[in-house]
Amino acid sequence: MLKLNTDHLTKLEQEMHMKLSKASASSAKLRITEAANMCNTSPSKVSKFVRKLGFQTFKQYKLYFSGQKVDVQEKKTSTELERLMEFLKNFDPEVVDGFLSIIKRYNKIIIYGLGPSFISAEYFGYKLATVTDKNITVTQHEDYAERLANEGTLLLVFSVTGKFVSFDTLFQRTKATGADSMLILEEYDNKRHFLADYIFHLSKFKQSDDLRSFEKTRTVFFIFIEEVIAKLRQ
Repeated sequence: MLKLNTDHLTKLEQEMHMKLSKASASSAKLRITEAANMCNTSPSKVSKFVRKLGFQTFKQYKLYFSGQKVDVQEKKTSTELERLMEFLKNFDPEVVDGFLSIIKRYNKIIIYGLGPSFISAEYFGYKLATVTDKNITVTQHEDYAERLANEGTLLLVFSVTGKFVSFDTLFQRTKATGADSMLILEEYDNKRHFLADYIFHLSKFKQSDDLRSFEKTRTVFFIFIEEVIAKLRQ
């Protein structure tokens, strides 16, 4: 699991991130010493910076922004039950803790999803309303989400792969209102850079590439949701 968090970066770190993400996209062979020289800093500070973003190493950071696979299991044939068993076996409760530490900052949450992901969004909105007093809205319409968004709002988007449609326009327009955004992806995919302030990848165990987006299960979302609600009830 990987969580990418750019919201808490200083201005200097944001500049570093812009330089290094672009350099990594151009060359996956970028060395940490070269990265340090580009930013007029030390390799140790580069390492500290990428860990603050949510990566374990600089190598993981540069592979992510060059569009290459990072710590993804070898492809093998498996049933959906076997995949879910692997997911449960490797479930990281720290992802739930990290998620909760973020949503607790917001009194107003807009939950967005399309197709089957909208059903997951509706379920999460219903469950969240039973354990918090937050202002919660669930929608599958971009214009409605944009109208509701304002300062102090968190837009939370559910998507299995992030490939069915682009959410960049939605993220940009809600950001202009002062709102923050979070993207919850089931599958780990670094082929493109998303504009959300927070990104959570829930699983490294992919569903079949033969399945279209609306055909893929949302079981991992529901497991994650139940863990979040269980934590809130404690």
